[in-house]
Amino acid sequence: MSMRRYYQSTILFLIAVFAVGAGLIALLSTEALARVGGGQSYGGGGGGGGGGDGAAGAIIWVLFQLIRLTIEEPAIGIPLDIIVIAGLIIYFAKRGRTVESGMVSVVPTSAVSSAKTQTATRAFDHLRRFDLNFSEIIFTDFCYALYAKAHDARGHGAAALDLFSPYLSQPARTALLQRNPTNLQEVRGIIVGAMSVADVHGLDTPLVKISVMFEANYTEVTGPVPSEMSYYVRELWQLERKRDVLSPPPAQATALHCPRCGAPLQKDSVGACAFCLTKIDSGEFQWYVTEVKTLSREARGPLLTGDVPEAGTDLSSVMQPGFDNLRREFEQRNPAFSWGEFETRAALIFNELQAAWSSLNWERARPHETDNIFQMHQYWIDAYKRQHLRNALDNCKIIAMQPMKIKADAFYDAITLRIWAEGNDYTVDQNGKVVAGSKNRLRRWSEYWTFIRNRGAGTRPAHADLNCPNCGAALKINATGICEFCGGKITSGDFDWVLSKIEQDESYTG
Repeated sequence: MSMRRYYQSTILFLIAVFAVGAGLIALLSTEALARVGGGQSYGGGGGGGGGGDGAAGAIIWVLFQLIRLTIEEPAIGIPLDIIVIAGLIIYFAKRGRTVESGMVSVVPTSAVSSAKTQTATRAFDHLRRFDLNFSEIIFTDFCYALYAKAHDARGHGAAALDLFSPYLSQPARTALLQRNPTNLQEVRGIIVGAMSVADVHGLDTPLVKISVMFEANYTEVTGPVPSEMSYYVRELWQLERKRDVLSPPPAQATALHCPRCGAPLQKDSVGACAFCLTKIDSGEFQWYVTEVKTLSREARGPLLTGDVPEAGTDLSSVMQPGFDNLRREFEQRNPAFSWGEFETRAALIFNELQAAWSSLNWERARPHETDNIFQMHQYWIDAYKRQHLRNALDNCKIIAMQPMKIKADAFYDAITLRIWAEGNDYTVDQNGKVVAGSKNRLRRWSEYWTFIRNRGAGTRPAHADLNCPNCGAALKINATGICEFCGGKITSGDFDWVLSKIEQDESYTG
């Protein structure tokens, strides 16, 4: 073989190595598609996408060094090339077997998160023995609301944040104010994308402590010439409360009232409630934040393109232990309840949400979701709009639904359905070009959707139309979820079932 033909063969050989390596880079950098409730990387760094650019650069550098070494020192370079190709072949063979068997790997933190979810559920059930009014739904709403109000208040200075001293300790307020940049004028666009309970302890003592993890976005506006900077943050908040305190009903658990007397938040000259004259600096009456830690804060947005296989569609369903007995008890408490009507209502909400998502018209979904999940989904809609993208689900339909879990507290009933569905899932840019997914490839998935309803609405039939479930008028509600005709809070579940949570099948633990 001539030297020229040797170099040509070597270069072609290495081009093949480079192509395989590039394919590996692409696979390592993909992320799941983003339909309603699933597939997104909230902070922009989850899934396989985080750090992709650095990994890609390192791999490319190694490949070019292999090319140089093979040309200059073929006795060393070619054996190394063979080792690289063998490694890639083994990698893809193992990956292929994993995908074919449906055993797609899960990031270890998912397992940790699932275990924490189960632990928190058991702890909340235990807490309910001392506090019959405790509701995980109300507690979650309270945390979402307090987080947003605290960040909004810090944008207006220490005096505004001090108004929330019945809920935020001095160290917690100081930690929030310390992150304020010079000339901060406002904190806006505060959206909690995820909230999870990291720890619950003290149930065997008079004082219960709960650690809550937030993932959120907000925008800080500074002056005098207005300038904006948006952040993705992870924060850990420590809350505590006397174990035996009776939780307030939903309307009073908003962090807008004095925890003792229920009057509007207003302080006198010594920092006490202007109405009951009580100075609150502990969790004697309501949940009280003792510490706020910023775990990370980055100026970045979400990654919205990519395509990986569904991870849990064919996994066995996770049924609540003793579900059949709990189902019978629920039906006895609610003789007017019909599973057929409920599933028709769930299908209506599912279809309305898919249509709203695909059209980027998220206001269409407003009547069907609680405030918290609506806010989370609104974040994703806004992110798509900012990046001039649209995620669509064509020919979307439900294949099957199955009840998995029933929970009840003093104020709410909650039912979790596993929903199997299919559709053409793809993302297009502003020119209509498909940048992820496929308009022609049918995608199957399943998710666990939890619906809630106020227990006082138990005698009402589930609605399967787009009319107000309270007054029957055409469904038209404002930004806060209130019917513009009757003034009823539709998104609270006071009148009919609304969506409270969506969980992915590969991470759902019941």
